[in-house]
Amino acid sequence: MLRASLKSLFSRKLRLTLAIVAIVLGVSFLSGAFVLTDSLGARFERLFTSINQNVDVQVALSDDGQDADPTPRITQAQIDAMAALPGARSVSGDVSAVGVIPFDREDGKPATTSGAPQIGGGVLGDDPFALVQLADGRWPSTDDEIVITRYTANQTHSATGDRLRVFLPEVNEAREFTITGTAVYDGDRDSLAGETLILFEEGFAQRTFYGQEGLFSGAYLGARDGVTQEQLREQVAPIVPDGFEAKTGEQANEDAASEVQAGLSAITTYFFGPFAIVALLVGIFLIFNTFNILVAQRASELALFRAMGASWGQVTGSVLIEAVLVGVVGSTLGLLAGIGLGLGGSAALTSLIGAQLPGAGITVSATPVILAYVVGILVTVVSAFVPAIRASSVPPLAAMREVNRPDKPLKALTIVGLVFAVPGIALLILGLVGSSLTPLLFGSLLTFLGVVILSPLLTRPLAGVIGRVVGWGMSGRLGVRNALRNPRRTAVTAAALMIGVTLVSAASVLGESFTRTIDQTINQSVGAEVIIQTNTTGGPPGEIGFPDRATEQVRAVPGVDQVVPLYVSIEARVDNAAPPFGGTFATDDLAVMRDMFSMKAVEGDLRTLQPGEFVADENTFDSRGWELGQSVPIQLDKGAEQQYRLVGVYESTPIWTDTLVLPKQAVAGFAGPLALQGYVSLDDGADTDAVVDGVERVMADYPLVTVGDRSALLDQFDSFIDIALGIIYVLLGVAILIALLGILNTLLLSIFERTRELGLLRAVGLNRRGVMRMVGTESVVMAVFGCLLGIILGVGLGAALSSALIERDFLTVIAIPWVSLIVFVVVAAVAGVLAALWPAWRAARLNVLQAIAYE
Repeated sequence: MLRASLKSLFSRKLRLTLAIVAIVLGVSFLSGAFVLTDSLGARFERLFTSINQNVDVQVALSDDGQDADPTPRITQAQIDAMAALPGARSVSGDVSAVGVIPFDREDGKPATTSGAPQIGGGVLGDDPFALVQLADGRWPSTDDEIVITRYTANQTHSATGDRLRVFLPEVNEAREFTITGTAVYDGDRDSLAGETLILFEEGFAQRTFYGQEGLFSGAYLGARDGVTQEQLREQVAPIVPDGFEAKTGEQANEDAASEVQAGLSAITTYFFGPFAIVALLVGIFLIFNTFNILVAQRASELALFRAMGASWGQVTGSVLIEAVLVGVVGSTLGLLAGIGLGLGGSAALTSLIGAQLPGAGITVSATPVILAYVVGILVTVVSAFVPAIRASSVPPLAAMREVNRPDKPLKALTIVGLVFAVPGIALLILGLVGSSLTPLLFGSLLTFLGVVILSPLLTRPLAGVIGRVVGWGMSGRLGVRNALRNPRRTAVTAAALMIGVTLVSAASVLGESFTRTIDQTINQSVGAEVIIQTNTTGGPPGEIGFPDRATEQVRAVPGVDQVVPLYVSIEARVDNAAPPFGGTFATDDLAVMRDMFSMKAVEGDLRTLQPGEFVADENTFDSRGWELGQSVPIQLDKGAEQQYRLVGVYESTPIWTDTLVLPKQAVAGFAGPLALQGYVSLDDGADTDAVVDGVERVMADYPLVTVGDRSALLDQFDSFIDIALGIIYVLLGVAILIALLGILNTLLLSIFERTRELGLLRAVGLNRRGVMRMVGTESVVMAVFGCLLGIILGVGLGAALSSALIERDFLTVIAIPWVSLIVFVVVAAVAGVLAALWPAWRAARLNVLQAIAYE
């Protein structure tokens, strides 16, 4: 029986190829994410090892030290004590800070990176532990001199001898310095990971970064000959100050690489993970349909096995053995493709960020290998299980007869589908009535599964309507009938596309609803004509932004009426619970803010706040069970927990929900003193463009701050939604690709199944063009059916979720993106045509006599 199964499998290599491709697509994304993470992690580990090759012990801030306020420092006396250790050959203190941003000398704009830090450091001269060496010039020796890396010089179009403007975050201003030299990293590298690096004279750097000379943020130690890293660490441990910890150079490198790898893992998982899930999910339908058709075509062969004495288990096992073999082949190819994705992704990411990481080859751990085979084989076996059971239940004599076997009734399928759909709809209604997202999400999932199972019932009515539109002429009508005569097969084939379109349609409805809501809310409730924003990728709110003196300068710009600076904390814990989702804000005058944002008081008064007072939105007020006048404990980013009294409640809106506002005095407990945003209203008749220019001149020294009119604010919000939708559309592309394979596979297999029928059609006068059109029409019907079903389901689920968000004041309107939905249908029709090309070509070129005689 095993030999017979293998011979049967190898005799149908072409028919199983596309099922293997589906497994390859799913497994490749899954394994590629792990290979990419491991490979980049290995390259970063090699990088840290190479740049710290002379470091035997590193003294750095511990987790407690990083959370402490103020941040602890190492003193010069402690550095000297480390240098006096018997095992220490040399010691060097570290002086560094992030957010030190140079300006381009050509256009005056701040130099940017692709997410890499912008670093400043302090040097005294040549240092055995220094990351960089001079390429030309000399080290800085005065307060107005700097050395920059070659990469920084290229980014700022500067060279030795030039004057360069640099933003210093600790003093919140930009100053000009003379470049005395350029530096490179070990191995003559311009950059490590696309970062900018500016080196100042050490004393100036200490005063600027830490407030006084003689302080360091860490230390590096080298061991004398014969002293191991562990021995030196034991010697230095007793004199390490509180808030710091000593690590061997090897451990420090491993921890740094692990931290980078954790970040990479999160990125690759969230990016590749959805693609792998979608690919595997739609692949299940493709593999199931493939085995279902193959089993139906092999009914006579399997019945013959049963007649010759094969048991029920042997027939089932033969089909499952084929599934395992297909899974092994697909998983192997998918793993190889994933390794290729990891290699290409590693090269692309390092090129994108401008990194010059040392090569470390491709790292393939056991995790992607195990996952590739477990997932690939499991998905294939599960997909083939139902066809295998169906194959074993075929009566031998009935299967060997050359009679037409009609499609089975859909009664059982209907019952199973209703078991999912009815509770799903009930949960949807419960979620909508109770404004609860949890039952809504579970209801959406159950409803989706129910519709997928019930889709064969919808094939004839919905696909029939589609057929009336595309089924022109006799060839078209034949193609429509072919799609309708086996509703199970058509529904399963279309399900792959339906999954992707459902996801994208729901996301499109949510995205369009958010876009319309933001446009309406900002236009109706934001009374600011000029908006000041800060790029939050540069650091946490408070540590980036603009200082109070800049706010006063903006108030002095001609044409400005009122200015509302907003200070933001994203870590503040309120009433011993998680931070508010919308954030904790502070401003200098709530009364002005109230008028600027058209905030409406629900309870209490929205007046200028006094120290120890706060206001909250109505949703937060209700969900936390507060009462007006109640004192609430609030733990800000730094300092002790304080009691604040609730003096007012404002109406929740999409931009002011799950938020609270504190007085300006609370900013002392935020991560930093800088305002993150500013909203500027103008005098009557003022020129908006002129005011924008004036505010831009004020903010020119703050490189992360941008200035624009109200449309710029709308564009910023819309860009976030566009990015999210862009990722969803790529997911749709993956689903369409696999759906193409599913339709292609179904049509190819059905051509083998209908060989005699095609021969008869040719014999009675249907020409080759007619055959191709018939197959093409069948393909288009299946594709558009899947697309329309996905749109109907996706729009319904998206509208339900939007409705729940309206009840929670996150949205104000449900918007349907009709243009996008029409594009989806057109893309599906084109995909159906493309999927039909090869099967139609094969069908049109069948030999008429051989086809008629086909058994």
